[in-house]
Amino acid sequence: MTSKVKVNMRLCGKTHLITVDMLEDGDFSCRIETDCINVQEFSEGLERITLADLTDKANSGIVDRYCNCRMSANCLAPAGLISAGWMEAGMISRSNAKRNKANDVEFLVD
Repeated sequence: MTSKVKVNMRLCGKTHLITVDMLEDGDFSCRIETDCINVQEFSEGLERITLADLTDKANSGIVDRYCNCRMSANCLAPAGLISAGWMEAGMISRSNAKRNKANDVEFLVD
């Protein structure tokens, strides 16, 4: 079953639609549709990821790619990709995701 997340980066005005599908061999196919050139660069080479990419931060291709591209350090696209992958792998239940809708960063500015 396909898992999708939408990352709304309101500070920069960019939106990223991330789709993850589990493949027959247990790996995952990933697509990131975005209007951001830096997230497009991030997505290169992440068309196929493994469960280890989703769970082993020290050896994750996702984290490695995040560290080695021009993407801003505060961009939520990598977290969105991991979240979609976790849902597709069954580590986040679809009912919990449907009930809660989003994780977010809230700015507390006086």
